[in-house]
Amino acid sequence: MVFALLGISVPSFLLGLLLMLLFSVNLGWLPVAGYKPLSAGLLIHLKFLLLPAITLGAIQAALIARMTRSSMLDILSMNYIKTAHAKGVKERTVVYKHALRNAFIPILTVMGQTFGTLIAGAIVVEVVFNIPGIGQLIINSVSRRDYAVIQGTVLLIAVSYVFVNLIVDLLYGVIDPRIRLNRK
Repeated sequence: MVFALLGISVPSFLLGLLLMLLFSVNLGWLPVAGYKPLSAGLLIHLKFLLLPAITLGAIQAALIARMTRSSMLDILSMNYIKTAHAKGVKERTVVYKHALRNAFIPILTVMGQTFGTLIAGAIVVEVVFNIPGIGQLIINSVSRRDYAVIQGTVLLIAVSYVFVNLIVDLLYGVIDPRIRLNRK
């Protein structure tokens, strides 16, 4: 949980700069910034994307880890979990089949909401690592005052966010049958 707390506390641009300093400047294992397309080779492409992916994913992983822990602690104190333990059900079965399935609804909600945070973080990460993408497009469009491109990208992001939340809402019924729509 220390790493999860640290992951939530450190902003993405600072984490990106610290990772650049450690893995690119000090150790020399990965490139500092830039982008190589997949046509340059899979290994080279992955080397250029590794630091930005860690930078973008670390904060969200920390948030999901904290939410998972909190939700699991709530569920593990419920009476039906105590009953399953009293009946002699294996610990693994209790945790994965009973507890995690019921604790997954709030976790799934957080996962859906982090999509918007990932897009906002991608804008920062693309600027820090000098990667061409939608974040660079937005930044360049703002500096050029290209309102049509800004509106188009914002609309694309908004539609994507609504679509992801629709998928999350539909997954609620798959995870928990009590939430399914009653047809009468």
